[in-house]
Amino acid sequence: MIEEKDTCSCSCGCDTETTGSCSDGCVTNDAPTSVYACAGASNVGVISFELTKALHTAGRYKMGCSVCVGGGDCGCGGTVTPQGRKDLLIDGCKASCLKKMFQKKGITNFDHVIVTQLGVKKEGTFDIEPGLIEKLMDKLLQKGL
Repeated sequence: MIEEKDTCSCSCGCDTETTGSCSDGCVTNDAPTSVYACAGASNVGVISFELTKALHTAGRYKMGCSVCVGGGDCGCGGTVTPQGRKDLLIDGCKASCLKKMFQKKGITNFDHVIVTQLGVKKEGTFDIEPGLIEKLMDKLLQKGL
């Protein structure tokens, strides 16, 4: 696990001591790229968020703030490393709202995963099956993400 730091996860360069902007209380780590979650009001929205947190905690990505990107308050999103690793967007369902938001912001160079395409059925609940996040993490690792 990578140690978390008390600075903005979007790497926007905010100065919290003087501006009080997006980085107040955000966590980050030393991962070179970010992962962003869908905010859907269903099981797959919850799964997207929990999977994003798990990828952050494992040090695979640093968790970015999707709302910050949408609001235009930070220079977030669109990170690509010299090794070709890209930011990751995790949408809950085929509506791909997160992907559409990034595209509307002009951010198009990212990897994209949809939870329902990983074998999860979208349901009108916030309940998730125990152990599901670990199973989905394994699937993402098999895809090289």
